[in-house]
Amino acid sequence: MIGPGTTIRGKITGDEDLDVEGRIEGSIRLSENLKVAESAVVEAEIEARNIDVSGKISGNITATETVEIAADAVVVGDITTPRLQIADGARYKGKVHMDFDLPGADGKSSSRRR
Repeated sequence: MIGPGTTIRGKITGDEDLDVEGRIEGSIRLSENLKVAESAVVEAEIEARNIDVSGKISGNITATETVEIAADAVVVGDITTPRLQIADGARYKGKVHMDFDLPGADGKSSSRRR
């Protein structure tokens, strides 16, 4: 955990969950989950499995599973994820890229002939 009175500048990498209540400037790359608390301010490029945002993020976000943005959160930056939840009241500015397989994308038609 990065506490509310802590500021970190630089690159953070890890294989465990990370809870942020303070400030981060730089980049975050995790193989597990990131939680950004209401009091947190993150100015970073972020990569993680799941990202739960209740605070403020400025920077591009990539999640391999899901991004959840809470009602009071502020996010500025592009998001790449297969699943995204944005609560009513959240503020978001950026582009969303959702990568998933489309039915029939293998060149076969998904419709049946009668």
